[in-house]
Amino acid sequence: MDWRRLGLACLCLLAVLPNGQCGRVLSVVLPGPQSHLFGMKKVSEAVAARGHAVQFLALDTDAAKLQPTNIPISTYTLPPRRPGELDAASLKLNGPQTFLQAIGQITNLFENACCSLLSNDTLMDQLKEYNPELMLAETMSPCTQVLASRLDVPFVNFWLAAPIEPFATSLWRGSNRNAFTPNPLAYFPQMETNIQTQHMSFVERLKNFVTYWKFQWQDYTIVRPLIHGFFERFGVDVNLPRERRRLTMTLCIADFAIEWLRPMPPNFKLIGPLLPEPARPLPADLEAFMEGAGDNGVLYVAMGTVATLGLKERQAMAAAFAKLPSRVLWRLSKSELPDENAIADLHLGNNTKVATWLPQNDVLGHPRTKAFLSHCGVNGLYEAAYHGVPIVALPFFADQPANADKAVSRGFALRVSHQDIGTERFPDTIKRVLTGPSFSAAALQLSVKLRARPRTPTQEATDCGGAPFALLKAACNSLAGGLLNGGKKKFA
Repeated sequence: MDWRRLGLACLCLLAVLPNGQCGRVLSVVLPGPQSHLFGMKKVSEAVAARGHAVQFLALDTDAAKLQPTNIPISTYTLPPRRPGELDAASLKLNGPQTFLQAIGQITNLFENACCSLLSNDTLMDQLKEYNPELMLAETMSPCTQVLASRLDVPFVNFWLAAPIEPFATSLWRGSNRNAFTPNPLAYFPQMETNIQTQHMSFVERLKNFVTYWKFQWQDYTIVRPLIHGFFERFGVDVNLPRERRRLTMTLCIADFAIEWLRPMPPNFKLIGPLLPEPARPLPADLEAFMEGAGDNGVLYVAMGTVATLGLKERQAMAAAFAKLPSRVLWRLSKSELPDENAIADLHLGNNTKVATWLPQNDVLGHPRTKAFLSHCGVNGLYEAAYHGVPIVALPFFADQPANADKAVSRGFALRVSHQDIGTERFPDTIKRVLTGPSFSAAALQLSVKLRARPRTPTQEATDCGGAPFALLKAACNSLAGGLLNGGKKKFA
C-alpha cells in the first residue's frame, strides 16, 4: 500500500511541477576559472526565468564578475593568502601540469574557501533561513558536499569540464564526487595516455589499462586520503546513505559530436556547450584589424583564464607568429602583460596584435578567423567547433590534453607540445591548420552538428533534464523515506 501511495504522489508531482511548482535554488560559485563562473551564471539565470527562486553564493572577488544580474548574491571573503598559495582572485597555474600537480596546488585554495564560508555564522544563518530545496554547484571542490550536508539539501553537480576518465569514474570514488559513468577500458582512452582514437591497437589498450591502474594507485594513496581528510575535518561522513543520496544529477557541458562514445546513465546528462552563441559585431578597432587580414585570415591565440606562459615561451611564440602569412590576434593575461614594457619585451611582428581582453566568442565567429591556437579547455574547444574554426592545441593540464586528443581524432585539430615552441615544428603546424582544407571542413561539420540540437544547452539544463527533474527526484526520495520509515523500514 505504501508503494502505491508513493507512486501516486510522484505522478501528482510530475503533473504539477512543470506547470508552475517552483523551488528555491542555491547556485554556488566556488573558486575556479572565470569560464566556470560564466557558465554557472547562464544556467542560474535561465532557472530563475522559469519561475524558481535563485540565489548566488560566491566569493566577494567573484561577485562583481556575476554582474549585471537580477539574482541576489551572498558573499564571503577568504583569509589573507599565505606565501606560495594560489590567489583565488586571479587563479593562475604556470606551464603544463600533471593531474597530481594541479590537484596539489588547488586543494589548499578549496580548503581555505570552505573554512571561510562555514565559519561565517551570519552567512550560514542567512542560507539556512533562505532554506534552499536544491543546490547547483560544481563538485570539483569537496566543499560542495560539505555545504550540502550543512544545509541538508540535495545538489546537482554542474560538471564544467569534459567527462574524461578515470577522473569522472574512479578518482575520489567514495566521496560522492564521482559521476557514476561507465569507463570501458577497451575503447575509452584514459587521461594522459595521448591516445587519439577509440579503435585502439593491442599496445594502446595495454597502455590504457596500465594508465588506469596508475590513477587507481594515485587515488588510493594520495588523492582519496586527502579528500576524505577534508570531509572528516568538517564532520561529514560520506559513507552514510543520506550523504550518498545528496548528488541527484550531473549536468555536463559536452556533446557526443566531440566526446568519446560510451553508454551513459540517466542521471548524467550531456547538455552541450553553454557559452557558444551567434557572434556579435566586434568593436571598431578589432573589426578593422580582422578585415585588414584579407584572404590570409587571422590566427586567434588564447590560453584561457588559468594557464600562463613564461616570458621565454611567449617570446618564442611571438617570433613564430611573425613568420606566418596570417595576422595574429593574441590574448594574454594581465599578469603576462602588465604594462607597455611587457609588450616591447615580446618583440612582436607587424602582423600581431595583443590584448588583455577579447570577446572570444565573437572573434571565433568572425569570418576572417581561420584557426585558433588554444589550450583546449572545454569552453574554448566547443566555441571553436560551434563556429567551425580548426584548432592548434597546446594543452597544459586537467582535461585539456584529453580534449586535444579528441579534437585531433575528429579531424579539426593538430596538437603541439610545449617542447615544440621555439622549433620549426611549431609554426609549421600552425601553417598546416591555417591552410589545410580538411581541418576547416571537419570543423564546419562539427558546427552543423552542434547547432542542430533540438534544444539549446541552456534549455537542456533548465527543462526536464535540469532543476525541475532534480527537485522532483529529491521530493520523491524524501517522500519515499518518510513512507518507508513510517512503515518501520529504514530507507537507505
